[in-house]
Amino acid sequence: MWLHLPETDQIRLRETVNKLLAVNFLVKEKDRTTYMSVKKNQKVLRQFFQQIGWELVIDDLFEYVFLYTEEYDLKKRLSKEETIWFLILRLIYQEKRQSLSTSSFPLTSTHEIRTKYETFKLPWISLTALEHNVTLCRRYHLLEASDTNYRDDECRFSLYHTWQHVLRTDDFEVLEAKIKNFVGKAGGTDEIIEEGTLN
Repeated sequence: MWLHLPETDQIRLRETVNKLLAVNFLVKEKDRTTYMSVKKNQKVLRQFFQQIGWELVIDDLFEYVFLYTEEYDLKKRLSKEETIWFLILRLIYQEKRQSLSTSSFPLTSTHEIRTKYETFKLPWISLTALEHNVTLCRRYHLLEASDTNYRDDECRFSLYHTWQHVLRTDDFEVLEAKIKNFVGKAGGTDEIIEEGTLN
């Protein structure tokens, strides 16, 4: 499909495809080179991904790339604890982005996240789970931390606009209802954010 391109471009495109299939979000802020490669070769990439059942979305306004599929089996399954974390951060993102320009990333902190857990009467997570969840979000280009001491209340996180695709709703009531659904819910080690897109 891209055999007519110079060898260096072919190598870069293979690397780009593998990155997007492994982590279906790509933020310009985190990986400018790959983002620009996608923009430059978007026509051939869209054709390629379309053939294997994926849709390549390039958001020029918020400067990120998103790879989406309807295939349920290709979405990442999340534990109950991970799902709650994602829902809480999605709600915080939605609350914060209302008053920001498109060029700014909403900011939150460990203290604010913990307070949101308390609002919903959810137990705060262990340090191990906190580190795991932040690492997972960083891997999927959903946030970036100001430092590595996530336990510190003052640790701040930039929330990337890719959060819009973790749960595809801007309705606060829908987000809150999904969080409340987990309050007092026993078990649930194999939950999934149904509208989520983590592959």
